[in-house]
Amino acid sequence: MRFKFIVILLFMAFASCSNKEERVADSAKAEKLNKAALDILSKNWHFAVPPANPKVAQAIQNWKQWHDFTQELHQPPKGSLNAFRTKSKTLTLKGQLLEFDIPAQFNKPAVRSRIATLNTKLKSLETYTNLAPIQTDKVLKLIPEVSEELASIQNQLNEIIVKSEIPKEEGELIMLQALDTARHARREIQENLTEVKK
Repeated sequence: MRFKFIVILLFMAFASCSNKEERVADSAKAEKLNKAALDILSKNWHFAVPPANPKVAQAIQNWKQWHDFTQELHQPPKGSLNAFRTKSKTLTLKGQLLEFDIPAQFNKPAVRSRIATLNTKLKSLETYTNLAPIQTDKVLKLIPEVSEELASIQNQLNEIIVKSEIPKEEGELIMLQALDTARHARREIQENLTEVKK
């Protein structure tokens, strides 16, 4: 009986030693992967935020969320992979805030859809930076895509300003009102309501 007990103890001690060696090897491998990921991200974490043309800059000067977001993009994380994880989470949160205080002139479906697309890219960026190990190939692909979405938003803002500066022709406003089916529907509803009240 004692012999069996000693054999079991020796087996457990041997298994424990081999597990410890495996854990040390796995830990060293993970540390090497993390260092390589940190080097890659540190070299490539640069977002291109196109400068707004003067008219757009003037129109969005009070859009605090946009300014906070672009400032956050300009400040690269430093030091550790956790800094990149925190930065991607912060970018996602600040990107979501963009949807809430869009200046009235730009609060149009074309701008909102571009912001939604940007937020989708930011959420993907956050997801890939929070995986272990970090999916650097996917992150490196998303960084220029985020920059493209920023350029798309800026271009749309500029297009809205350009279109607003085109003078309306005589009678164009009346024609546009006649084509506005929502306005007609509201008028018909109002007329029906007044008939019901009589």
